[in-house]
Amino acid sequence: MPRPDESSAVGAPRGPRKVRRERRSWLYVALGLIVTVGVVTIATSVLGNKSVASAETVAVVPPIDGAHLVSKPARAKTATKQKNKTVGYAPPASRPRPRPTSDAEPIAATVFVKAENVPAYPPDGRHGRRIVYSKALMHVWIVDDNDRVVRHYPVIGRWDRPAKGVYHVYSTSRDTMNTHSKVVFSYMVRFAWGKEDAETSIGFHSIPIHYADVSKWNVKKGDPVSLPSEMGLPIAEGGCVRAVDDNARFLYYWAKVGDTVVVLPTGA
Repeated sequence: MPRPDESSAVGAPRGPRKVRRERRSWLYVALGLIVTVGVVTIATSVLGNKSVASAETVAVVPPIDGAHLVSKPARAKTATKQKNKTVGYAPPASRPRPRPTSDAEPIAATVFVKAENVPAYPPDGRHGRRIVYSKALMHVWIVDDNDRVVRHYPVIGRWDRPAKGVYHVYSTSRDTMNTHSKVVFSYMVRFAWGKEDAETSIGFHSIPIHYADVSKWNVKKGDPVSLPSEMGLPIAEGGCVRAVDDNARFLYYWAKVGDTVVVLPTGA
């Protein structure tokens, strides 16, 4: 009978070859574990560094409007700004906004509508101390020696008088009256004469007040000839230029005999 295989017998002693094979198997297992641990360690280190770098990037680039995620272009733009600021970079000056080439054209007044786009400086083309009156715009400018407009305001006058031209202040009166129209007014600054009557003065003054009842005109004593709200309209019956009390008072105390008065024509 053949001899039984000793390696298959229970409790049989192992041979030298089998021992060597088992040792090699355990060595392979140990090496595999070492390699696996090394790979895991390296991967953890790399991922950890990447996370730190990402955290640093987020810290450098704060989110815009914290309720929203920051896009990559926005982060890059913010990082560039911070970098430039750190190294003392000065961005180029912004281009100045263009100025309008010209102001809007003035629109002349009518008996129902006041002028529009009235300029802050008189359109007379002159220089120096003067009073400028535009019949088209129903507006007065007071200009000092340095070409500064010290005051300008709307007035009530008429289109056909006084005639356009250059005049000079020849007299002033704190209070005066017109017996024909039965009115009194204040702060009179005379610079021209009436067209029909050479003895009738034309000047700047306050709103006239009736000093007596006039039945044919349906006016009573104390009634004003015009209202402050009508300033800027060419509705005067006489040749004078009316202004509210404050403006008339200012011109009266500012003006001097001999001052230039420029009257601009209707449509100027």
